[in-house]
Amino acid sequence: MHNDESDVDEVLEPTTRAWRALLVHAVTASGVIVGFLGLQAVIDDAPRSAILLLIAAQILDGIDGPMARAWQISKLYPKLDGYLLDLVVDYVTCVVVPVAFMYQFDLLPPALNMSICALVLFTSALWFSRTDMTTHDNWFRGFPATWNLVAPSCFLLNTSHLTNGVIIIVLAVAQLTDIPFAHPVQVIARRKTNLVVTVAWIAAMAYAAFDWPNTNLGVRIVLIAAPAWTLATTFEKWVAQRNDRPEPVEAVVK
Repeated sequence: MHNDESDVDEVLEPTTRAWRALLVHAVTASGVIVGFLGLQAVIDDAPRSAILLLIAAQILDGIDGPMARAWQISKLYPKLDGYLLDLVVDYVTCVVVPVAFMYQFDLLPPALNMSICALVLFTSALWFSRTDMTTHDNWFRGFPATWNLVAPSCFLLNTSHLTNGVIIIVLAVAQLTDIPFAHPVQVIARRKTNLVVTVAWIAAMAYAAFDWPNTNLGVRIVLIAAPAWTLATTFEKWVAQRNDRPEPVEAVVK
């Protein structure tokens, strides 16, 4: 693999460059089709299919990024912005479909069902428009709208309306903050561990969906431990940031 963008121009023919780029963009864009099928599964009252389709969309999202970086797609075909395309698809698959899932399958307190769903849609739209979405060491600023992991986990764990409501409201508000959340693939700190935890989380969701409505203790432990790990790393990073924060000017003057 060539790391210098000029090398790509020298090695590949123009047609090859265009086809490589379009292939990656097609993989990204296909996520919205999978998301639409997931939405149809929600409408059809088929939670198992909806969860598996959300997982399929997550896998596509995990594939296109490494492909784009390896092939330097932004250089090969600048007419399409892969980053913007990814944001559009992610809003559908990570927000719209999971919110419909929350609403359809009664994960939230009945009196607040619509209000909480509206809150998630609103704060997620704001988060996706952030210009400071990530840090230099690949941590997200604010909860990164991974509702495609949150909603199925709550459903499969069969947690109460109140528990789900509190979790989802807190995470929705956290999207508007600078609280750090690790990128599961690109983050520098504990990259391998974060990746393993994310893969285990998704695999547990898939197994639990296939096995639904039956439950498996080992799978339930993973569905609890994986987000617990994410929150633990978030808290650790947040504390470290606060400790490294420079003193206020007033304090220095004194």
